[in-house]
Amino acid sequence: MVSLFAISMAVGIAPMLISVKFGWFTQSDGEIRSSKLVMGLLSFGGGVLFATTFMHLLPEVAENIKELQETGVIPEIPLYLASLVMCCGFFMMYLVEELVHAYINSHQNKDANTSFTRVLSIRRKSNETVETNEPVTKNVEANYGDRHLPLSGDDTTVTALRGLLIVLALSIHELFEGLAVGLESSVRNVWYMFGAVSAHKYIIAFCIGVELLAAGTKRWLSVVYVFTFSFVSALGIAVGILLVGGAGATAAGISSVVLQGLACGTLMYVVFFEVWRQDRTGLLQFVCSVVGFAIMVGLQTVAELCLYLVYIDICEVMSTRHHIMRGYLVVDSFDLNRFSEVRII
Repeated sequence: MVSLFAISMAVGIAPMLISVKFGWFTQSDGEIRSSKLVMGLLSFGGGVLFATTFMHLLPEVAENIKELQETGVIPEIPLYLASLVMCCGFFMMYLVEELVHAYINSHQNKDANTSFTRVLSIRRKSNETVETNEPVTKNVEANYGDRHLPLSGDDTTVTALRGLLIVLALSIHELFEGLAVGLESSVRNVWYMFGAVSAHKYIIAFCIGVELLAAGTKRWLSVVYVFTFSFVSALGIAVGILLVGGAGATAAGISSVVLQGLACGTLMYVVFFEVWRQDRTGLLQFVCSVVGFAIMVGLQTVAELCLYLVYIDICEVMSTRHHIMRGYLVVDSFDLNRFSEVRII
């Protein structure tokens, strides 16, 4: 939890430090901001979250709901409740995003011809460059500077609030991603979810730093925004731990299982609306997404295989001890030295 916050904070501030020392990420440096490397990393994070959502979280939510139904906590109905809860989380996040965008757009300068960019303009700019083949300088002018986070002296307060709401809109996702980590009960699942969330969060934190720097946001205000974005995931983990208390989502009750399902839907929203829908970089997006998906599936497969082998070893040891104890109790001529020797092994 602490490391997720600290590393996200460091990665988010890194563009500012790099700019001061090397002069990177300036207004005229559009090619760096639209680097295919950043696009590839974002697509990789999308593949990671895609695998986490459908190969790990959704089956776990389904299993927890089944256990609650078997114990009579949830009535059995002819609906796949795991998918239903996940879809509710998806539409809930969709609604929150639209409400935030509507509020921000209603406070835009009436003289401006552009509206709030729904995602990081670093991704929007690359998308427009690929689709229209226009010069990079035009895209930079359209998506950066005072058009995205206007720094008008007449409206400084509204501008600061707008920038904060933009970061909060992204942070809502991170809150539920952190909640998904905190609701896990086993150490193995916690590390798996932590790796998946980190792969996405660190990249977004870096992009936020670049975005704020390109928009000309004051440094102290940029630090506040990055701090907010970095803190919410740790807050989500803490809330999940408090709800579960190390007992697992099922033992904690129906509320924890529902929250876990909503978090699953949130991850699905992030993948399809915030990553893949915007990062249209052709085969690069496909390859990076598949690589991220394959790595997470591979890690899960290896973890499950190791857990299965350990389980087999434990069963063999317990079976051996069971037969030895039966021999010791039934057979009078049982060799005690041999029993001790087997116990040592």
